[in-house]
Amino acid sequence: MAGSPQTVFTVQHAKLALEDILNAFTIPENELKLRSAREKAGNDMLKMMQIFFPVATQIQMDVIPKYGFSSDGDGIIRFTQMIKHYEKQDPDVAKMNAELRSIVMPQIAAPELRVVGAVL
Repeated sequence: MAGSPQTVFTVQHAKLALEDILNAFTIPENELKLRSAREKAGNDMLKMMQIFFPVATQIQMDVIPKYGFSSDGDGIIRFTQMIKHYEKQDPDVAKMNAELRSIVMPQIAAPELRVVGAVL
C-alpha cells in the first residue's frame, strides 16, 4: 500500500493499521510474550529497551505489511513517520498512537532520589 504507486496510505489506513496493531497486542500469545519480556526487564530502562521493546516492535512489524510497509526496521520507521504525520491532523489517530506508545514505551518508575548530608 504505502510502497505501491497505485495506493496511498491515507488517514483512514492509519486508523485501521493502528487498530490492527492495538488488537495484535491483545492476542493471548502476544500478551504472554509482552508480559514475559516486561517481567524479565523489571524496572530497568536498559533491559526494557533490550528485552521488551524488540518484542513489542516485532508485533507491530507483523501487522504493517498488510498496509504496504516492509516488515523490517525500515518499514516500522516509515510507518511511524506516516502515523506522526496523521496524528497532527486527526484526533483519533493521535489518541490511538498515544495508546500504542503507552504499550510500546511503558513508563518506568524512577528510583527514589536520596540526598544525604546536603545543605539546602
